[in-house]
Amino acid sequence: MKKMTAITHNNVTYEIRIGSWFQHLHGKASEALREVHTDDIILPTEKTVAIYKTEKRAEYNAHPRRPRSSAKQYLNDCSLSDFGLNWDKLIELLKIRINDACIPIMLAQHQLSDAESYELAKAASNGHISAMYRIGASLGGGRNDDCLLWLSMAHNRGHLGACYEMALHLAAKGNQIDSLRCLIISADGGFDIAYMSIFQITHLKNMFQIQADPLESMLNELAEATHASSANYFKGILKLFSNNPPAGIIILKNFLKEPKKKPSEHDTGEVYYKQISIVSSFIEGLLADIDSGVPPLISISTRGEQAGFCSFSDYDEFFKIVQNIQQAE
Repeated sequence: MKKMTAITHNNVTYEIRIGSWFQHLHGKASEALREVHTDDIILPTEKTVAIYKTEKRAEYNAHPRRPRSSAKQYLNDCSLSDFGLNWDKLIELLKIRINDACIPIMLAQHQLSDAESYELAKAASNGHISAMYRIGASLGGGRNDDCLLWLSMAHNRGHLGACYEMALHLAAKGNQIDSLRCLIISADGGFDIAYMSIFQITHLKNMFQIQADPLESMLNELAEATHASSANYFKGILKLFSNNPPAGIIILKNFLKEPKKKPSEHDTGEVYYKQISIVSSFIEGLLADIDSGVPPLISISTRGEQAGFCSFSDYDEFFKIVQNIQQAE
């Protein structure tokens, strides 16, 4: 069963999936670019795949079952009758059509025309995950809250960077608790940029703008949802700066034992071990500084700068540079 949490911004609530790796995390970028969420596809009857399948399942369950029949066979028979193709062929054809219309636009190195923007929105509405992300990231760059709908849709369908974009937008809008929530979810899902930014001191400054009780509740929720969650780092820091520093030190020492959820052996490579080395050195240095009487804030700032952890502003600046280059071509 999928685990979900929620963010609320300007009285609108968005459900966010937690506790799992992102789709195509260790796969080919070309495959991720073409991914279409099947249930979102709009059929020629104007119904989505999800609705059509639910209806046919209900019809199948309502009728006496024939020998050797199955729900899949009934769906296939209905597809042949309604669309002239068996179900798998129909879905394959529709995905090809969506990608054929969308991919050239996704790869375009210029500002999109109105017609291209319409085609991109059409693809996103038909389940094209990268199109959802592209629209959301573009709206987020303009600080339009509508980005949250598209980015949350992309994230819940497995997009790697969507939740990080949500974190960036929410921080810019002053919603620090949900920005931190999205940052941790992104890091725990395997997005390296998110993970290597959580130790940057800017996020701690933002964290301390949040009221203690809702902050602690949110961190506990995420820590329980994901093994070796990054939330444990923030829990340790919160205790460290509260009236219980010894508890913070204990949490950070436990975090040091497994600072990041480990992928399968097949997907564990040099990048993972380098990240573990950098983060472990950072935490070990912080604990050693505290033991030597160095104020934690100074240690975090100094050692974070030495480690080269990136911030939202670093990412935002890079994103704007890429956008400007594309629009100039």
